[in-house]
Amino acid sequence: MLPILVVLFVLSYVILAMLVFEQGQTIESQRGLIREMLKDSSQLASIKGKLARDESQRSQEKASTSAPASSQPQKDPAPKAPLKDPRNPGKSARTMRQAPGKPASDLEDVRRSTRVI
Repeated sequence: MLPILVVLFVLSYVILAMLVFEQGQTIESQRGLIREMLKDSSQLASIKGKLARDESQRSQEKASTSAPASSQPQKDPAPKAPLKDPRNPGKSARTMRQAPGKPASDLEDVRRSTRVI
């Protein structure tokens, strides 16, 4: 009976060693994928930053070329309403939702704290 137990013991340790080895490979491959994702993310962020900078420079140049040539600025008799954001023409401003009121039964219960964070 002892030789069978020894064989099963050795076999279980071999399987355990294989499992540890496979987990190590999986962890290393995931580490490599995370590094690639981080590199791609940083490249994407830099590209977005460059595009935003270029767009702001173009809008500043456009504003400076469309400015009146006279030395005195013209004053509008009535202030104009602010326009929508030109970058997001289809989106409107978000409205704040009202929180529902507390039921009277909750206010009467003194055992619970009714503070809201």
